[in-house]
Amino acid sequence: MLEIIGEGKTKDSKIISIILHRFRNHANFSRNELYEVYRETLPDLKESTFAWKIYQLKKRKIIQSIKRGVYTLIIKSEYRPDISEKLRRIFLTVKREKITDNINIWSSAWLNEFMIHQPMRYVIILEVDSDTIETVYYLLKDNIYKKIYMHLNKNQMLNYAMEEQEPVILLPFKGRSPVKKYEKILTPALEKILIDIFVNSKLFYWIQGEELINIFDEAHRKYQINYTTLIAYARRRGAENKLKKFMIKKTDIPKEMFL
Repeated sequence: MLEIIGEGKTKDSKIISIILHRFRNHANFSRNELYEVYRETLPDLKESTFAWKIYQLKKRKIIQSIKRGVYTLIIKSEYRPDISEKLRRIFLTVKREKITDNINIWSSAWLNEFMIHQPMRYVIILEVDSDTIETVYYLLKDNIYKKIYMHLNKNQMLNYAMEEQEPVILLPFKGRSPVKKYEKILTPALEKILIDIFVNSKLFYWIQGEELINIFDEAHRKYQINYTTLIAYARRRGAENKLKKFMIKKTDIPKEMFL
């Protein structure tokens, strides 16, 4: 049981009050700064115990991670996409066949909430292991979904795929991609979606320029983004430096979030 202090407050509740007061005007603060707050009241605090304290603060939504070792008091919602019945059916059809170990699915319609100009058509992105793309292509095309494409270049995207309503675009799964499971469906994490549309400008040609800036700014404003995850995935896609220059020069995202 926690020791009671003063007006019936526990040590933990006292420390939380200090955290809320000390960092109330800070956009973010470091793990070391947080550790110093705890040490003022608990000078003998062990590192293992401090790690548990951080976990509890995040679980109670008192602090939120921005990147590794950096936190904020500004609590944003977790990004939870709307998984349509069409996406669910496509995903589960492939999953049941056990063709591929790595699979995730999403729709470009998910970007609407971040965009000013709403597109007339959307695409479904289905990622699977590269050596299974053709097998998945024929599975879907022969059974449930005719509007499916693989190995597209920009001209094919413009002339064929975008003439369809919600075509499925098959892409190779990138190793160690950040994905999440919602309602038994694996989807890319928001960090992955942002990097994929940034890197693959030929595929996502209609959401470049100012619209791409809007998407990054609005995603940052509305939802939790782990910038350690974002930058690590950009690095694996060979776009870390390009991404950082883009965010510094074009977006309103504070640079301390990702530098």
